[in-house]
Amino acid sequence: MPYVPAPVIEKLGATSMDNFPELHDLIGFFEVEPVIEDRDVPWFYSKLVFRTIREHNKIYFAIEPGHGKVVFIWESSNELIASLNLENVTALLLFTESGTEKLLAKFAPSTNQLDFELQLKPTIHIKWGNERAM
Repeated sequence: MPYVPAPVIEKLGATSMDNFPELHDLIGFFEVEPVIEDRDVPWFYSKLVFRTIREHNKIYFAIEPGHGKVVFIWESSNELIASLNLENVTALLLFTESGTEKLLAKFAPSTNQLDFELQLKPTIHIKWGNERAM
C-alpha cells in the first residue's frame, strides 16, 4: 500500500487514519472476510465492509481508512438498535481488556469526540460519548 502522509490527505479535505489494524486482525475480530468496494485501488483507500451475525444480532461495519470514516449499524431481531456515521476517525485499534477483545475508534482532537468502543463477544456492547470535558 503506498504511503500518503496525513498532511497531504488533509489538504485534499479528508482525514486519514494514522493507526490501523492489519487486515487479518480485523478479519479475526469480525470473524468474516470483508467486501472490498473498489479492488482497483489499495484496500486502505477503498471501503471495507464487514457483515457479521451473533445469534439474533446483525452488525454492519464499513471502514474507509483513507478518508477517516466508519459506519456502524446494529440490528437485533430485525429492529434497529444503533446507526452511527463516524467521521474524522484518526485511528482504529484492537485491544484486549479483561480477556475481551475490543475495537476502538479515535477521533481528531479538534472534534472533542470521545473514543468509540465496540465489543462483539461474549455479548455485543458499544460505548461512545460525544464531547470531552473541557
